[in-house]
Amino acid sequence: MNDVIPRDVVRAVDTAVKFHSNDALTLLQQLIRIPSVNHPPTGDEAAVQRFYYKYLKKAGLAPILSDATRVRAFAGHPGRLKDHCMKGRPNVVAKIKGAGGAKSLMLIAHADVELPGNVNLWWRKNPFSGRLYKGRIYGRGAGDDKHGMMVNAMVPIILKTAGIRLKGDLILTSVSDEEQGGSNGAVALLAKGYRADATINADGCNLNLCVSNLGGGFGIVDLTANPADGNSFALAEYFTRISERLLVLRENRKKLFSASRLYRTPVFLKNIISPVDVQLATQEPLKGSFKLWFYLLPGESPREFKKLIMQALAPLQGKGGAFRVRWMPRFVLPSSVPENHPFVKVFGKAFSLAKGCLPRITGSFMSDMGFVNRYGGYPCISFGASRWGREGAVHGPNEFVDIRDLMICLKSVIYSVLMWCKYETAGVKTSKKGG
Repeated sequence: MNDVIPRDVVRAVDTAVKFHSNDALTLLQQLIRIPSVNHPPTGDEAAVQRFYYKYLKKAGLAPILSDATRVRAFAGHPGRLKDHCMKGRPNVVAKIKGAGGAKSLMLIAHADVELPGNVNLWWRKNPFSGRLYKGRIYGRGAGDDKHGMMVNAMVPIILKTAGIRLKGDLILTSVSDEEQGGSNGAVALLAKGYRADATINADGCNLNLCVSNLGGGFGIVDLTANPADGNSFALAEYFTRISERLLVLRENRKKLFSASRLYRTPVFLKNIISPVDVQLATQEPLKGSFKLWFYLLPGESPREFKKLIMQALAPLQGKGGAFRVRWMPRFVLPSSVPENHPFVKVFGKAFSLAKGCLPRITGSFMSDMGFVNRYGGYPCISFGASRWGREGAVHGPNEFVDIRDLMICLKSVIYSVLMWCKYETAGVKTSKKGG
């Protein structure tokens, strides 16, 4: 069978999606209502992962709970972030064995969410409401990435209802510790040996087909101001001079990002490099620190970026104060997949079938995608219905997903599974054309 899906099969899938649409929305609400905040060095994913495991099992799959701390290869894996503890933070994996003779596909989503922030900014001060209102579902993690968990879980359920059996294997995964530069769940998944011919990281934004992801991370910059003349503003003045240097570096990097077709949009340009926690959290009048977040373009070296930062700040060393940078032990990896890769083409056709137009090909922020591409040895793209750079965006208050976008997302993933893994039908009257 080629990559054109017969009309009868499309109709069978569409009918099954409509039949299970309420189930899908209810599942997303249930996932949102189980808080799973990542707060390094630990996280609260255990409860939602156990719920997800039971849901998949009840759906007739054979999921397993995988403990990263019991994966021998994970302990010394180069992608592991040792600062994040994985005790009590399992992955969920379910493998659907195909009939054979076709390519395999992995669907990956992450179970952890960012901190909700100021609860007063949320509807009824409840960041985990799972509220369904005017075609939207609200709550921390609605887009990042509980909707990805939902989509992945519904794929085999819908295919079964449609009377479709895959030829290639399909692996569903929900991993812990993606936020805050983590990705330990994805690394543990790879360390355990899970492999496929391609992967969809269900953690994308705005229904864009993301063929690359930024890398990056953070450093803690410790400052000590000179006590000369008893200046009580010495620390603030030294921090201002450090910030001015970083702003110059940021403007230079904006030019670099602007030269990249995938990263020249405002949503990326305003997040290139930024000091946060600028209050300096002072313990002593002349000492303080701040966290410096930054992004790396595909192809950039973390080692070279460290040098860039140190060169930019070097002229201020010993002049009005002193500084040191404590880098996170492992950065998130940037990566890219060629736009002409067979799986990228397949997914583009699947999206077109779901929405009626070609997808917008772009890059994405930091995610598990880079680790899958680097250590998995197979192509990984990112795609999802979360929102970025607009109302309801991920990591912001009143995060939400649009139900229409969810259905497009779900159909896009299902059609890509059918095109890539191939399939057999049982109880679906298929036309000869395309079969």
